[in-house]
Parts: sequence; structure tokens; C-alpha cells
Amino acid sequence: MSKYVINFAGNPIYVSQGNYIVSEEELNYLRKINQKIDVNKKTFLLSENAHILEHKQLLNIKKILLNSFDDYKNNVLQINNSFYICNSWSTLQKKGQFHFAHDHPNHIFSAVYYAKTEKSNLIFTLNRSKIQEGFHFEYDIKEYNIYNSANWKVEVNQGDVVIFPGHLRHESSICEDDERIVVGSSFFVKGKLGAQGTYNDIYLNV
Repeated sequence: MSKYVINFAGNPIYVSQGNYIVSEEELNYLRKINQKIDVNKKTFLLSENAHILEHKQLLNIKKILLNSFDDYKNNVLQINNSFYICNSWSTLQKKGQFHFAHDHPNHIFSAVYYAKTEKSNLIFTLNRSKIQEGFHFEYDIKEYNIYNSANWKVEVNQGDVVIFPGHLRHESSICEDDERIVVGSSFFVKGKLGAQGTYNDIYLNV
């Protein structure tokens, strides 16, 4: 297993490669729960249940996501706060389909596990690049990088986990495989925030 972090316009995108590869039994379970068609775009199947990682059949995937998030929190963000999974879901795309651009409200971080894919990209999009935030100039770009780009493509394979701030707008590339199955989860902070005596401490109950 290998991992790396992309500092895209100051947003820490964590990629963990070569994690657990699901069994055919687990894949069949994910296929079975992906039965709700997105009525707005009709581009993929979405699990009706928004808490699928509570299912015992997906315990191995839950462990991978939790372990990856702990590594992200402790070794990338370097914070001691506690977080919990507030939602979890799965999507299934057939060849030629894709997951349209979106972000995730009401949580802080997003994590995705690629249960099945061969050729895939997760694409992040900003309104403008980091160097265009102060003055919205159209620069003559010599070579695109994380400072002068308004979008960034992350290549992913089966077993990979990607974790990123939930406000980041993202989409999938068009599915080139027969099917692509992804498990997503969202994380929110819990417990005490702020130091006592500073008049800004709060406690978030879960």
C-alpha cells in the first residue's frame, strides 16, 4: 500500500493506493443495493440507504475507510479532534456513464473507496485557480500545476481510497469499464472544540 497527498490550492487531497480488494460476494451485495436511479441526471445508480456502512456485509470496507481517515486526520491534518461517519452510500456506473459535478453539504470531509474500477479519474474543480483568487487575471500558463489550475485530475484504481474536504466540487470521468462501483462516506467532527476559558469553546454531541 502506498499513499500521497495533493495540496490542490491549499486543499489536502489524500490518496491511499492498493488497499483491500473486495470479494465477489461483497461486489454482488453492492450491486444489489444500488437500485435507485438518480432522476435528475440518469447517469448512475445510487443506493437508497444513506448508511450502508452499518451493514455487516460491508464491514471490511468500513474498516478501510476508517483506518484511512485516521491516517489523514492524524498524519496529514495533524489534529486530535474526533470525527464520525454521518452518511455512507454507494454508486454504480455502467460503461459511458459518469457522476456529475457536485459537492457535499452538511459535513466536513468526504471519503471514497473504489470497490471496482480499472480506468478511472476523480476530477476536482474550483471557480478559479489559487493565483486568480486575488486578481482574476488570465495567465499565460507554461505548465499546469496545483497553483495555476482550476481543476485537478486524480487517477484511481480498484482498492484506492481518496479523502478530501467536502466543499470541494468533484465529478468522475466517464466510465470506460463495464461497471464502476464506488462507496462514499462523509465525516463530521464531534466532542469539544475550543479551549475552556477562551469564551469560544463548544461541545458537539453525537
